[in-house]
Amino acid sequence: MIKIALTGTTGAMGGEVLLHLLQSSENFFVKCILFDEEKKLPSFVKKTFKKYPSRIQAFKGDIANYDDCEKLIEGADYVINCASKIPPKSDHDPKGTYLSNFIGTKNIVDAINASGREIGYVHIATVAMYGDRSYPTCWIRVGDPVISSDYDYYSLYKLKAERYVLESGLKKFVSLRQTAVLHKYMFTNNLKDGLMFHTTWNGTLEWVTDCDSGRLCTNLVERDVNGGLEGFWNKIYNIGGGSECRVTGFETFEQCFRLAGSKTKKIFNPNWNITRNFHGGWFYDSDDLENLLGFRSETNKDFWHRMSKKYSYFKLGGVVPSPLLSKFAIQRLFKNTNSPMYWLKHGKDGRVKAFFGGREKYEQLPSDWENFPLLCEGKLTDGTQIDYAEYKNIQNAKPYLLDHGYDESKPLEELEYSDLQQAAHFRGGKCLEKDYKAGDIYKKVDWQCKEGHTFSTSPYTVLKGGYWCPHCCEPKPWQYGRLSDIPFYGQVYFATHGKDEICDVYPLSEDEDDFLIER
Repeated sequence: MIKIALTGTTGAMGGEVLLHLLQSSENFFVKCILFDEEKKLPSFVKKTFKKYPSRIQAFKGDIANYDDCEKLIEGADYVINCASKIPPKSDHDPKGTYLSNFIGTKNIVDAINASGREIGYVHIATVAMYGDRSYPTCWIRVGDPVISSDYDYYSLYKLKAERYVLESGLKKFVSLRQTAVLHKYMFTNNLKDGLMFHTTWNGTLEWVTDCDSGRLCTNLVERDVNGGLEGFWNKIYNIGGGSECRVTGFETFEQCFRLAGSKTKKIFNPNWNITRNFHGGWFYDSDDLENLLGFRSETNKDFWHRMSKKYSYFKLGGVVPSPLLSKFAIQRLFKNTNSPMYWLKHGKDGRVKAFFGGREKYEQLPSDWENFPLLCEGKLTDGTQIDYAEYKNIQNAKPYLLDHGYDESKPLEELEYSDLQQAAHFRGGKCLEKDYKAGDIYKKVDWQCKEGHTFSTSPYTVLKGGYWCPHCCEPKPWQYGRLSDIPFYGQVYFATHGKDEICDVYPLSEDEDDFLIER
């Protein structure tokens, strides 16, 4: 019997992982840690528990408690860590996000190391760690700079968590950077919070469905048990749905509202949504994981078809007039504290600056769609036009890839001190390990940043993790502009910011931000 410890069971991805594991093989036994009582579980998870009672062990606990993590991993062959406080909940609860996204991961990793056993640890990271990747930086790959968006507690602590995994000395781990997930709880979640206004119309998204994410983790365990994952472990991969799942924010809304018999332009005004400082992108390397694990079975179109059968209001298609749908489903969320309309009305100037570039730039936004440039229609914000289909074609993506600052044609195992020094220079610093031996990519070496901080971290963490100085690259409060003179970061920052913003500090505007600065 293969024993798998699973966290995040009540979430969109964790619940699907649980179901797919149990459906896949009678040889899989799943041990779950539940933050809430079983009676509070989503109905989907309750049904899974009821269907497979002999192969599930669940106990109430909290991964922020180390003793509970020791109990969770006891006897486990694999640990799949799907637990995470995600937006919109993370936007309202920085402390809980810190405990769930960082401390929980740290406790699990420490418990695995303390056990003295080789346990396969599967860490679920996020595309949000790449920050805002607007045109022309939409194409993402492993090794790109990782840095959270301003005010994004979710990605801030996911970054700390993944870095801890990479530097922990675990013998058998993998970090999977999950893209945006199309899941069964999307509608109820989004209709309760202003988060829906955080999707930029021209932001790029490569979705994956909840079912495919569950299948991915199941295939991972199955293939490893059968000896079919040689060379897979101790690396980072991007999870994406592939070419059929690459769209913009506007196209995502359009796919949804089309099922309701309406159109985005009839329900939203273009200046209701932020213009920058979110996250998302198209994964240039997402097929790497698909080639290894063969998990894709659904496209965006398949998902929306599935949702149209699940939710009765889609069957009303066109019965409810668009103005009423806009007023009672969308505009009512203007009062939510996570809404840009709330920030504008209540003087949350830090957030207005971070997400729009300032009140003046917000007021310059067109309020009608006729004058609003949409990337999916081939229109750029500077008034020029592009062939959107050509830009979206991965065969044309190479010119848009970010520079990583070293010769990537050489295998990592063949990189020498001169290569590390070249990468460090592109990051504004130095590699201090002159005696570095080619092949020691997981061995910690000494580096120095432009501010003179010295730190010890592995070449893999720097070159493939996309990390750099732990002192400078987690600015608190929010002041990422100070990294823009580092070429590695500047190539992302200046896609959405002007040079006049590099000294900006977005103010701490809420009591809970005091918790952030203490970290």
